[in-house]
Amino acid sequence: MNLRHNLDPNVTTLWNDFAANLASRKVLDNRTRRLVLIGQYAMTRNQPLLREAIREALAAKESPTEALEVVLQSAVYGGLNVLDPALETFTKVAEAFGLIDQVRKSSMPPEGRDKQRNIDEERSRWHPDDQKNPRADALAARHGWLGISTGLLVRPKEHLNVLAYIDAMDSDFAQAWERYTYQGLYGRGVLDDKTRILCIVGNCVAMGESIQIRNHMRSALHAGATPREVMEVVFQSCAHFGMPGTMAALGTLYNVIKDEGRLAEIGDPPYPQREHGR
Repeated sequence: MNLRHNLDPNVTTLWNDFAANLASRKVLDNRTRRLVLIGQYAMTRNQPLLREAIREALAAKESPTEALEVVLQSAVYGGLNVLDPALETFTKVAEAFGLIDQVRKSSMPPEGRDKQRNIDEERSRWHPDDQKNPRADALAARHGWLGISTGLLVRPKEHLNVLAYIDAMDSDFAQAWERYTYQGLYGRGVLDDKTRILCIVGNCVAMGESIQIRNHMRSALHAGATPREVMEVVFQSCAHFGMPGTMAALGTLYNVIKDEGRLAEIGDPPYPQREHGR
C-alpha cells in the first residue's frame, strides 16, 4: 500500500474507499466475510493479506479453529503448494495471539469423525431422487457410504453423476478422491456446510475457476445460503481480484439462480445483452 500511495495517492484513496464500502455491507456477517477472505488469500498465495485477514479474525475473538479449517480446505483445489505456505502464515499469527496450543488441542484425530456419523440419519436428509437412485447403493458398496453421503448432502442430484463418471474411467482413483475430498476434508464438520461452501465459492472466484464454481454456487443455495449471500461473496471479491472474474462469476450465478427459480430474490434482473463484437 505504501508503494501505491507514494506513486499515486489518489488511487490509494479510491481503492480504500471502495474496500471500506464493501466491508461495511451487511449481507454477510463479519465472520463469514473474513473466512471467505482467508480462503481467497490462501488460494492465491497472498501471504501478507492472509496474515492480516487471520489477524483480524483472531482480534475479533473469532474461532481460530474455523480460520484454520478454511486454510486446510484450500488443499482440495490448491494442493500442498497452496496449503503449506498458508499453514506457516496461520501458525505465526496464532502463535502471536497465544492460541497455537488451543488449536492443537482441538485438532481432529487421525481417524476423523467417521465413527460419529450415522448412515440412517444422513440418508434421511438426502434428496428423494438420490434416495431411490440405484447408483447410490451400488457406488456406496464399492467405495463406502461416508464420502458419498457427504457429496449427496451438499450436491443433491449432482454428486452421483460426477462420481459415476470418474468411477467409469478409473475406479481406484474415484475411491481415493471420494475418501480424501468428501469423506475426509468436506466431511470434517468443523464448519457448517453453508459457510464452508461459501468459502469454496470465494476460492473459485479468486482462482478464476469457471467450471466447479457453478456446482458450488448451487450447493451453497441447497445448504441454506440465500441468492444474495452467494452474490455478496462474488461482489466482495471485486476489490482484490478484479472486475473480469467478478463479472464472469456473476453471470454464472445468474444462470444458477434462474435454474433454481429464485431470480425474484435478487430483484428479477434482466440478463445483460452484449453489443455485437464485444
